Amino acid sequence: MRTTILQGADRNGGSVRRSARRLALLLSACLVLPDAGCRDPLNVHSPDIVTPDNLNDPRALPAIRAGAIGDFTLAYSGSGAQGSGGTTEGIIMTTGLLGDEWINSETFPTRIEVDARRIQVNNATMQTVFRDLSRARRAAEFAADKYRALADTTASSGFPEMLALAGLTYVFFAENYCSGVPFSRASESGTFTFGPALTTTQILDTAISRFNAALAAASALDITKGVSAGTKALITNLATVGKARAQLDEDSLATAAATVAAVPTTFVYFAEHSEITTRENNGVFNGNTIFKRYSVADKEGGNGLPFRSVADPRTPSRRLPAANRGFDGATPQFDNLRFGTRSAPVPIATGLEARLIEAEAALQAGDFATFLSKHNALRQTPPPYIGTDTVGPAIQTVAPLATLSAADTVAAGSAVNLHFAERARWLWLSAHRLSDLRRLVRQYGRLADAVFPTGPYFKAQFSAYGTDVNFPIPFDEFNNPNLSDLPPTQSCIDRNP
Repeated sequence: MRTTILQGADRNGGSVRRSARRLALLLSACLVLPDAGCRDPLNVHSPDIVTPDNLNDPRALPAIRAGAIGDFTLAYSGSGAQGSGGTTEGIIMTTGLLGDEWINSETFPTRIEVDARRIQVNNATMQTVFRDLSRARRAAEFAADKYRALADTTASSGFPEMLALAGLTYVFFAENYCSGVPFSRASESGTFTFGPALTTTQILDTAISRFNAALAAASALDITKGVSAGTKALITNLATVGKARAQLDEDSLATAAATVAAVPTTFVYFAEHSEITTRENNGVFNGNTIFKRYSVADKEGGNGLPFRSVADPRTPSRRLPAANRGFDGATPQFDNLRFGTRSAPVPIATGLEARLIEAEAALQAGDFATFLSKHNALRQTPPPYIGTDTVGPAIQTVAPLATLSAADTVAAGSAVNLHFAERARWLWLSAHRLSDLRRLVRQYGRLADAVFPTGPYFKAQFSAYGTDVNFPIPFDEFNNPNLSDLPPTQSCIDRNP
């Protein structure tokens, strides 16, 4: 897996890189533990585990960075679906399943629980997703620590990049899990420290602190030392959009809008995939189109957005052949076309998101003219990274869309409805939708059953949708003594939106 910084990429940390974690660890071992096995590709002697104390050489930093990016990408967009050829899903799939972007089209009871909003703490699928996200957090923070200790941080964009990715992992925990997630740490000496249960606000504050550190480090990058001005700007934009996203989650809209004011709409930081190894595959494509475990939803549970029945080039899907069914042999199988190959890149942070934050801030401030103008500017010139990808890594641009007017807010039921529908289309399949549904309840006073899928459930396992609006802390965290005072069935402070 690799992450691309599209604009201004240089050869000192901002260029396109590919690596699976296994390759990263092997390379690290070769760099700091040279032996004949590393020199001879036919005689490899790789230890099962490369311990952190063996990674104290500056030459290991590119491999450490590649490993962290690989872990982050796996936690984010995954490689497929558990139970299908050794692959796993990321938070894009599972959050979309709990929300209204996907419906379950297969037989795994653990994913059916998520789709039906009835997640058990011993749900094995969600245990793996939690572990992968925790591993991504630890890998990014470990990499940032190594850059801090071993590198001239004014000469390497990898340091602020790792801080920013660490910040995003905290955002994902805050947006998608119940209040009370613990963050434990393992030291290089082998000791393990159980983390306390943090409230959602504390998790978001932690994310913001990581983004602030990333912004400070990016500001300190010295372009006379080989870091291009473009890479410096783009790492700054990555941390800036991440920070504003956390501020949006904290309902600090005006502050969030001010934070992203300088971010260009064309900015994008991609998680890239390839066909080199299974781990590097695009998990959205695999889990949906190849393995048929997920199907594109439409008006799910009555409240869901009409992702299929209202045609929109930002949310393209198809059923091919016309009678295509999912892995369960019964559910109609609709495939997304935004990510149409195993190598399709997936946006992580974008300038598009910055403009949507500004639009929402204007709406909250009662500035309806600016609200419409922000949306219409996007519609008139859609960002180049939004489009159908059916033939390879080249992304096709969406054609201009019809201009919105006051009549569209009436048709949508309110300006808030219109805004969140626009966000759902623009940010489709990028792990934003579940957080937006929760924000509609938490920040806009909607009832959960007026926002989330509800009513009769379409599979035999459950007669009706449940009440979950987030993921519980999984069972394997229950050995943390800091969770002992929390409800034993979920170990959350609360399950509120």
